[in-house]
Amino acid sequence: MTKVQTKTWLAFGAVFLVGGLVTLLVVEVAGLSRVELSPWHTMRLGKLQRACVGERVDSFRAWQDCESALIDKSDALLAEQVDGWPALSRFSPESPTWARQFNPDWNRAVVLAPQQPVGGAVLLHGLSDSPYSLHTVARRLHDMGFLVVAPRLPGHGLYPGALNDARWQHWRKVTRLAMQHVQAELGDGAPIIMVGYSNGAALAMDHALSAIEDDGARFILPERMVFLSPALAVTRIARLGAAMETLARVPGLAGLAWNGVIPEFDPVKYNSFPVRAGYEIESLLEQLEQRLARLHEDGRLEALPPVLTIQSVIDDTVPPGPSLHRLYDRVHDERSQLVLFDTNREARVEDLLAAPEDHLLGLVAPDLVIDFDVTLVTNRQGPEGAVSEVEAVTRRAGQSGVERVPLGMAWPDNVYSLSHVAIPFPPDDPVYGDDESPGLRIGGLAVKGERGALRIPPDLLARLRYNPFHAYVEARLVAFVEPVVQR
Repeated sequence: MTKVQTKTWLAFGAVFLVGGLVTLLVVEVAGLSRVELSPWHTMRLGKLQRACVGERVDSFRAWQDCESALIDKSDALLAEQVDGWPALSRFSPESPTWARQFNPDWNRAVVLAPQQPVGGAVLLHGLSDSPYSLHTVARRLHDMGFLVVAPRLPGHGLYPGALNDARWQHWRKVTRLAMQHVQAELGDGAPIIMVGYSNGAALAMDHALSAIEDDGARFILPERMVFLSPALAVTRIARLGAAMETLARVPGLAGLAWNGVIPEFDPVKYNSFPVRAGYEIESLLEQLEQRLARLHEDGRLEALPPVLTIQSVIDDTVPPGPSLHRLYDRVHDERSQLVLFDTNREARVEDLLAAPEDHLLGLVAPDLVIDFDVTLVTNRQGPEGAVSEVEAVTRRAGQSGVERVPLGMAWPDNVYSLSHVAIPFPPDDPVYGDDESPGLRIGGLAVKGERGALRIPPDLLARLRYNPFHAYVEARLVAFVEPVVQR
C-alpha cells in the first residue's frame, strides 16, 4: 500500500470515527431531550442553599440552624409546585417511603452524644445519599462511647435538583465545621476519627491532606480513617457534567442535565442523578490526586493517619482498581488495612459471571510483600472446588505468607457479588434489608414478570443493597478504632 493510500484510509477511518461519535451524541441528546422532568428535578434553591455555606455561617451549630430552615423551606416550596404526589413518593407525608419519617431524621445532620465521650467521629455520606448511609456505623460508634457527628452534605436530603446548586467546596466547608465542632466539644487532644462512604471518603481524604498542608491551623488531622466503597477515582465521562448542564439550558434539552431520571421512591437516597454532581466529584478528585502526588514526593504523606478500607472487587459506581491504587500505592503504614470482598467463586455462580478484573486479588498473591495488611474475603475451597462458605485470607504487613480464617458465613442463594452500595448495610436494615428484615425492605425486592412493565429499571431492583457479611465489616471497624480510645 502506498503512502497516499495509507493516508486516504487513515483519513477515512478518522471521518468514520468522528461521524460515529457525532451520531451517538445526537442519539443520546435526542433520547435525553424526551425525558419528562418533575418539579423535584427542575426546582432550584440557589441563594437559599448557598447562604448556608456563606461566610456568615462559621460554626457547625450555625450550619445546623441554617440547615433546619432550608429543609423546612424547601419542603414547602416543593409542595407548592406539585398538585399530587406519585405513588410511593419520598416527598409525600402519606407515603410509606416519606423522607421525614425517621427519628432522628437521617436526611439532615445527626449528632449522637454519649454521656462520657471517649472520642469523636465525623461520618461523611456519599453522593446522592444522606447520613442514613452510615446510620449503622454511627450507632455502633456511639455505643463505643464516641461523640458522633454525621452532617448532611449540601444538596442532599432535599430533592435531586438541589444537587445542581451544590459544589465540592461546600462539602469541604461542612466537613471542616463538623470536625471543629467535635474538637470544641471534646477539647484539644481528644481522639477524632473520620468515616467516609463513597464520596465521603474523598472528602475525608481532602480534609486530612488539608490538615497536613496547613499543620492543623484550620483543619484537624484525624487519628484514623475508615473508608467504605471509597470514591477516590471515577470515570472521565464525569468531566462532561458542566458542559452538559450548560447545554441543558437550551429549550427542549433539559434532560441533558440528568444522568438518569427515575421515580423517587427511596426515602434516604436520590434515584435520579444530575450530571453536575458527577462533575463536582471529578473536580474534587482531580485536585486530590495532585496533592497526594505532591505530598508523597515531598515525603509529607507519611503524616497521613492509618486507613482501613473495605471494598467489593466488583463496583459499578467506582472503578475499584484505580481508586484503591491511588491511595495504597502510597501507603507505607503497617497499621493501615485493606479488606476486599471477592465475587462468589462457587462454580454454579462463577460460570455465569463476566471475566473479572483480578488485579486487586494479586495483593494476596504468593510471596508478595506489602506495607499494610490486606484481607480477601473469598470462598473456602472444598474437595471439589469452591463452596459457598467464605474465609478471610490475610497477608500481614511486611510478610509474604497468608493466614486463612473461616468466618462461619456463606454466600446467600442467588447472590454473586457485593456492590458499591451494599457495604455499609446489614441484612436487617429497615430500608435496604433482605426480605426478612423489618421496614421497607427495598433490598429484598426480587420482582419477576414480563420485561418492560415496571416503571423502575429492573437493574436497580436487582442490585444488592445489603451486605450479608456485615457482621465481619463491623468487627473489622471496631478492632481498627479501638486503639484510639485505649491509648
